[in-house]
Amino acid sequence: MEDEAAGHPDDEAAVLIRFRQGEREAFEWLVRQYRQPAVGFAYHLTGDYHTAEDLAQDSFAYLLVYPERFDTRASFKTYLFTILRNKSIDSLRKRQRTLPVEAGKRRRPDSSFSGDYSGDNLPEGNRMPPPGREDPERMAIVHEEDQEWQRRLLTLKPDYRMAVYLVDVGEMSYTEAAAIMGRTTVSFKVLLHRARKKLRQIYEKEEWDCEASRRGTSVSRGSVPESPSAGV
Repeated sequence: MEDEAAGHPDDEAAVLIRFRQGEREAFEWLVRQYRQPAVGFAYHLTGDYHTAEDLAQDSFAYLLVYPERFDTRASFKTYLFTILRNKSIDSLRKRQRTLPVEAGKRRRPDSSFSGDYSGDNLPEGNRMPPPGREDPERMAIVHEEDQEWQRRLLTLKPDYRMAVYLVDVGEMSYTEAAAIMGRTTVSFKVLLHRARKKLRQIYEKEEWDCEASRRGTSVSRGSVPESPSAGV
């Protein structure tokens, strides 16, 4: 394909026109450009890398089957993330129905494996390596943000998590993020404000607990009488 390394908006606009016309090479170019951001978005919403990969793959499959549904006047990333958002929400709902005992609990990134590390039941190219042979792309996504921040983010409800990710990680405008979430810009700003406030409260509580624990340890140590100094 001509502009293999194209990344300029004008280049992408031309690719999108060809994609909508059903050109396979144009579709493959878009997959290369947006696969990692798509997996990263789904991962931050679900906290499960396997699920994130599957959701991204499903979203691209939808685009491949229905290219004509994309409006070339719109942002491809916004369109892709909207599809991914809907699929992520469906996935979270199904998880809650199938895992009633774990209702309200979210799997941490490193505990998302069920024991089948080989991933033999996954399509070739989507298999995860066994422990000790980490896939570079997976590690790039898992470590793209500070892990403590990720952990706190995963404690938020899905809408809050999504709002923070789109703006603070995805660097989208309020208008773009609002479109993905199906909200007005004003409504989205309110949601984002509440989400950031909740994150700040979680952080402050953890800091307070940590300080309280530290002070408790200091008091405990300080209560032990010191032995007299030699020669006094």
